[in-house]
Amino acid sequence: MKKVLIRFVILAALVGAAWASYRFVQQLPQRQVQVATTKVRQGDIIVKTFARGELRAVRSATLTAPNLFGTVQVTKLAEIGSFAREKDLVIEFDDAELLSRLEEKQLEIDQIDEQYKKSQADLAIRNNSDQVELLRARYAVRRSELEVKRNELLSPIDAKRNELNLEEAKRRLKQLESDIKSRQEQAEAELAVLQERRRKSVLELAREKSRLTQVKVLAPMSGLVAVRQNQSSRMGFGFDVPDIREGDQVQPGMPIADVLDLSELEVLGRVGELDRANLSEGQDVLLGLDAISGKQFHGKIKSMSSTASANVSSSDPAKKFDVVFSIDMKELLTSLGAKPEQVAKILATAEANRNRPPVPSFGGMAAMMMGQGGMGAGMGMGGGMGQGGGMGQGAGAGAAAGGGGGRFSLGMGGPWTGAGAGGAAAGGISQQDRQKMREAIQKALNGRSMQDLTAEERTKLMADVAKQTGISRPAGASGGDAAAAGAGEGRRRRNGGDGADAGLAAMAAARPGRFSEADFKNAKLPPPPDQDSQLDVLLRPGLLADIEIIVEKIPNAVNIPAQAVFEDEGKLVVYVKNGERFEPRSIKPLKRSDSTLIIAEGIKKDEVIALTNPTAKPGAKKEKSGSGGGPMNALPGGKS
Repeated sequence: MKKVLIRFVILAALVGAAWASYRFVQQLPQRQVQVATTKVRQGDIIVKTFARGELRAVRSATLTAPNLFGTVQVTKLAEIGSFAREKDLVIEFDDAELLSRLEEKQLEIDQIDEQYKKSQADLAIRNNSDQVELLRARYAVRRSELEVKRNELLSPIDAKRNELNLEEAKRRLKQLESDIKSRQEQAEAELAVLQERRRKSVLELAREKSRLTQVKVLAPMSGLVAVRQNQSSRMGFGFDVPDIREGDQVQPGMPIADVLDLSELEVLGRVGELDRANLSEGQDVLLGLDAISGKQFHGKIKSMSSTASANVSSSDPAKKFDVVFSIDMKELLTSLGAKPEQVAKILATAEANRNRPPVPSFGGMAAMMMGQGGMGAGMGMGGGMGQGGGMGQGAGAGAAAGGGGGRFSLGMGGPWTGAGAGGAAAGGISQQDRQKMREAIQKALNGRSMQDLTAEERTKLMADVAKQTGISRPAGASGGDAAAAGAGEGRRRRNGGDGADAGLAAMAAARPGRFSEADFKNAKLPPPPDQDSQLDVLLRPGLLADIEIIVEKIPNAVNIPAQAVFEDEGKLVVYVKNGERFEPRSIKPLKRSDSTLIIAEGIKKDEVIALTNPTAKPGAKKEKSGSGGGPMNALPGGKS
């Protein structure tokens, strides 16, 4: 029994020694942990902000599918990446249905013209017959009057019969005159109905012709062609969206392609909320393109958004502000190896495009939606165009209200008295000058109709009239002049309907765009990228760039890393090394960023501070840094 007890004591001692050894070995690493430290620095600090951006064109034109009131199918489309010169064909749509409708409308007008001629011939025949009957009735009245004069020589019975015959002849004459007048008014009403039908058909024909001019979309400026994606063919989330190709069916108004002006570029970046407060327009920046390594280009902050937005589809869903940076194009082009004459040409192109009026979103051809009535109705359209679809005086008011100082006006009415006023208000020319120009146009036409002239002849006529009268017309005011000319012709020839046709034809021919019939006829697709030298395509939009913004320069500043600052009971503290121990010390910051904190007071240069909390217990959750970290990526630099 004694031996057993001794063995049990020895075993317990061994177990206790093993447990003590295990605990001692387990605590060895913790005792050997060293606190990372750094020295407080003092020197010139350059606070910078870094961001990523994307190269894009300053100016671009979006070409959309027109409203052809039918199937909109792409038949020709410039290749992606091709360089289109001004007036090159970019998109062409199927015009088979339009041409068919044009033939139907023209056939309808021809039929109405034949009916009008037939009605006029029938009216002439009926008028001749009525004149013969009227002459007979008057002859009968005259003969009865002569018989009445013989009543003194006749018996009372015969005298009474002659008087009754005279009354009957006069009654027949009066009835015949009334019938002839009624038939005349009926015939004129039928002719008026035919005229209105013809005017409606001419209006519809002009509308179809205006749609036909939208079939071809030309490049309003020289630039790179970027084809959009066909969103209507999306199969669902996660599927790739194909680009629009020839043969695709597209919806009216759907963006088809963009023409990007490469003569002037800019960089679009996103910065955090702390950076946004430190930035201002006009600040200098350094830009580095990933495609051109080892080089930096100068630029400036061009504009900044006032509200932040989040892009949930990106890797950084935090809300940030959009900032646009300009880039020194001369420096950029020179670094790419462009020759001085080529640089001068590109800069001249940029200056010309900068002074050019905004490009419409329809490839130089705005969609003209013509109304068919409404007393004094006015409708404002894109590009500053206005229409007045009213009758008489109301038409001019409608054109003025709808145009709002726009570039194109149409006043449609019976006597066309309101068209001139509408054109004057919309064109931006005084009424006196408009009247003078209208008279000059009528004189230049010399009895001809605007419908008989081609687009080039109308343009030449308007230029000659402007030169003769000395009246400078605002850009795009030719539509109002043409409508005014049609109004003048309508007043002179209101009975035949030619004035209305002339006004509608002039309106349909007055294009708000900058392209002539010859431009549309001779337009061709730009060569594919592999067949074009593309000397003007030195850079392509979409390239990524590094942005370095110098926010502020602070001389002789005491600074420490932001990770060395901790929060203790609502105060910012640092742990300063004093011998083998660390003691907390409150500090007063001057400026802060994500990586650096500039100290106003609390610590001095060359003092050693801890980068981690030395008082934190093992396994405890790390304390939140009091550096006010956020999405900003400012980094310090300079000499210490």
